[in-house]
Amino acid sequence: MEILIYGAGNNGKLALDLLENDYKLKQNIVGFVDMNKSGKYQNYPIFNLEEIKSFKGVIVIAIINFDIAKDVCRLLKREGYKNIFWFQYKREVTKYKDFLVEQCSNCDAWTGSILQQVEMHIMDSCNLNCRGCAHFSPIFSNDLPELSSRLSDVKMLKDKFSHIIKFYILGGEPFLNPEINKYICEIHKLLPNSELYIVTNGLLIEKLSKETLECIKDNQVWISISEYEPTQKKIDTICNILDEYKILYELRKAKDKQKFCLPLSLSEHSKYPHTCISDICVTIWNGKISRCPQLMYISYFNTYFKTNLPETGVMSLNNCPEGDALLSVLKEEVPLCKHCVKNDIEWEICGKNPKLEDFAVLD
Repeated sequence: MEILIYGAGNNGKLALDLLENDYKLKQNIVGFVDMNKSGKYQNYPIFNLEEIKSFKGVIVIAIINFDIAKDVCRLLKREGYKNIFWFQYKREVTKYKDFLVEQCSNCDAWTGSILQQVEMHIMDSCNLNCRGCAHFSPIFSNDLPELSSRLSDVKMLKDKFSHIIKFYILGGEPFLNPEINKYICEIHKLLPNSELYIVTNGLLIEKLSKETLECIKDNQVWISISEYEPTQKKIDTICNILDEYKILYELRKAKDKQKFCLPLSLSEHSKYPHTCISDICVTIWNGKISRCPQLMYISYFNTYFKTNLPETGVMSLNNCPEGDALLSVLKEEVPLCKHCVKNDIEWEICGKNPKLEDFAVLD
């Protein structure tokens, strides 16, 4: 299998380093493709498309920006190339096996209007209850959502786009939902060409049944583990279980999880700098869609804390636009964006009675 890396830049170098070292595929690399550069990069030749017309191997698009990567993919397909993948670096992944599976997205289904990623709660509450949780999970009850209602949301979303690259099953803590096997199987049926992820703090993995672990493996679901302090104490046990069942997983390491952010300010003129921590985290929930989880759950937040933060921008899945028109709307800023700030805090849990200052600065 010969490999060409599209993009002779920093992300291309990162892909090259992984291919040469971690995946031991140095002998497979032909070179780089770049329409704006020539000569050599990292001691490999740089080609333009005219020079590789007969190439039948794999092309790895090593461009971080999704919109640019999408345009490159369309160009390559128009030129007749196949076996196209988009490289997205994962820092800590399951034991190295397959670069194209572990580090890339297959671009076969990239036609028409494409949604990069979407996330959906299958449980609103959590077993950790972190301060600063962007999903406000500590204030939610332990009520189970209705499976048919959640699947209806997935069906409506599917009809809006030609392809969804990544679908994240989360919460809250998704493994608190005893129907998780049904969710996995049904979402996989609805989105057979999408990459499915379960985002978890990992603490319940050692309690999962053999049936659930096999369901995760059989449906090729990734486990994305946020390694908070309690998780770190059990991480070897967790990884050993996932390795035993040959389940794909990624670790969001502890050193990256010691800092949290109080995501909101009650004032749109906060002394803290404005930031967006959920720029591409499109969210569906209870028949609605929004550009991020903070916006989706802000109405619940307002009711719980008796605040009046802006809720504009949440749309009905049934009546919202579709395709590229919907993508454009989801990229637009909403009034709540003025309240999203950068205010780092040390990771800790809320306790049984979450307070407003656990999630927002009061300036």
